[in-house]
Amino acid sequence: MHRGAAIDDENGKLRPNVASRGARQRSYRRRDNVMKDREKFDGLLERSIVLLVLGAVVFGSVLFGATRATELAVVTGMLGVAAVLWVLRLWTNPSHRFLLHPVLLPIAAFVGYAAWRTQGADVPYVARQELWLLAVYAIAFVLVLQNLHGQETLVLAVHVLVLLGTLLSIYATIQFLGHGDHVLWLPQPPQYFRRSGATFVNPNHFAGLLVMLLPLALAQVFLGRDRGPLRILHGYGAAMMTAGLAFTMSRGGWLAGGLVLLLFFLWLLLRRSQLRIPALTALGLLAVAAVAFVALSDKAQRRIDGVNAGGTGDAAGRAHLWRPALAMWKVNPVLGVGPAHYDIRFPAYREPSLQTAPGYVHNEYLNTLCDYGIAGAAIVGLGIAALVGGILKSRKYVERGASDLGARNSNRGSNRTAFFLGSCLGLLGLAIHSAGDFLLHIPAIGLLAVLLAGQLASTIRFATDDFWVTPRWWSRIPATALVGVALAFALPTALSYGREGWHLNRAGTRRTVSAELLDDLKAAAAIQPGNPRTAYELGEDYRRLFWQGAGLWREEATNAVVWLERSIKANPHDPQPHLALGLAAHWLGDGARAKREFEKAVDLGPNDVVIHNHYGWNLLTQGRVAKARVVFEQTLQWNGWDNWFARRYVDEIDRGLWKDQEKAGGPAR
Repeated sequence: MHRGAAIDDENGKLRPNVASRGARQRSYRRRDNVMKDREKFDGLLERSIVLLVLGAVVFGSVLFGATRATELAVVTGMLGVAAVLWVLRLWTNPSHRFLLHPVLLPIAAFVGYAAWRTQGADVPYVARQELWLLAVYAIAFVLVLQNLHGQETLVLAVHVLVLLGTLLSIYATIQFLGHGDHVLWLPQPPQYFRRSGATFVNPNHFAGLLVMLLPLALAQVFLGRDRGPLRILHGYGAAMMTAGLAFTMSRGGWLAGGLVLLLFFLWLLLRRSQLRIPALTALGLLAVAAVAFVALSDKAQRRIDGVNAGGTGDAAGRAHLWRPALAMWKVNPVLGVGPAHYDIRFPAYREPSLQTAPGYVHNEYLNTLCDYGIAGAAIVGLGIAALVGGILKSRKYVERGASDLGARNSNRGSNRTAFFLGSCLGLLGLAIHSAGDFLLHIPAIGLLAVLLAGQLASTIRFATDDFWVTPRWWSRIPATALVGVALAFALPTALSYGREGWHLNRAGTRRTVSAELLDDLKAAAAIQPGNPRTAYELGEDYRRLFWQGAGLWREEATNAVVWLERSIKANPHDPQPHLALGLAAHWLGDGARAKREFEKAVDLGPNDVVIHNHYGWNLLTQGRVAKARVVFEQTLQWNGWDNWFARRYVDEIDRGLWKDQEKAGGPAR
């Protein structure tokens, strides 16, 4: 007997069971409703993840590039929420698939390697900061790869990024034309006078952002499917970003941007015959604008003339940063000096012609080699190779989209093609620019690169299904565990460094040594006791106070010594705390310790003008005038343009105001 049927008592024939059929229909409707509700919920989760990731990029870009811990903490929180939503997506949508791109393995390996190197770092504070940034990048890449690969998402991302670049470029133009001296509400550093960085403190970093965004906008203009107002807006955005790039006065940005634009128009001339006239017209206009800008801008001419200049001025030579990096690397070529330790170890390798603190190598490739050694650089190289290999593998399949890249006479546009070409050129521009600057250490730029790289990596799905995996319930457990481990590190670290950064930001606005300044620094030191710079600032501020000889000078002197010794313990490579301790000991009448601390400072900073000048001064107080003169004359050779300290004491020595007599120590003249 068939299911859903019953026997008719009158004629013995089968008749449908209406009640049973209605039950099945109601069951089907309930199942359909459940599936629709699940799809709606999954779509809501996906859109939320997309908005959070794009929001993190935008937020970081409009607030100093997220270089401050306070802004990076917010970015981390946004990505953390997005990661939690993705895990929820995994467990609520059985059909959600993993895209296991080969690049994921090198990314996981490098983060693990950095975590291992952090454990034995000389200065754990800066190493953990670097690991935090790497964790943020890794989380963002996984989120982009698994959630931001749809066509609508791709188009939304392009529109948001082009709008971001346009608005920031308008702000940069206002800064340049209005001779602005502020970045948002903070004063612009004087070395960047008449250079526009929009919301970035360093204009070079803003140039790095525009180098990635400009090809996206141009590709939408020439290759995108959008017509009418959207195409006009993308064209306007491209024009504004070109102006913004010019106003940064970034030579590396000009070089990278110029090469990217040249490659873009060359591709159009070779691959789009119907666009040759517009492409040649646009290229000609750009060339004329560039020549006119350089001819009319004295600042631009000086920037170009100073390419080969050295010293500590506007055109600090990159070679003075690269040679110390290579020297450090040779000490431990396999493992490097440690995460973010180039600046920590720099004082011992400083060349006399460069007296500023560099922060980074100003070359991401050398920076990686120096900090992580051959082992770390090899892992990074494997990651780049995996990403490029996936792009090359998917290229011909992406090109078969709505407007085949190989169709020379096609008049149809393709957003997929436009994004693919624009992103590839943008990342190529970043790679070129990174040879002369530290762009990937700027969170907003790194996140933008991660966004473009992740979406490009996802195009491998057009070439093969081999990397798509529909996980079973048990295989979702390790993915959830990995996300949990990443968030268990990143979120508490962000909270701790963010709270510390809040107090350090406030301390940075104080113009004089005050109780409020000391309270903020102490609060920051309580949150992150391993920060050697905060301890140094506290010690130096207390030293300045007790040098005034006020009523509490003994207590202030004790505090100065305690904090300076704490700074030395946190960073044994920094000569500055030893210099401050030498000055403090001299004031307190401890000539023997002053002599030891000054000599230690010279040993750690053998080519530092400030340290050697104070060392020469200490030699004068010991009566060793001849040796002091040698030291001062040496610093004048290193820096003869604004070394008033050495000139003053050489002049006093020449006038016979100091007598050469050996003594263990004593008060200043």
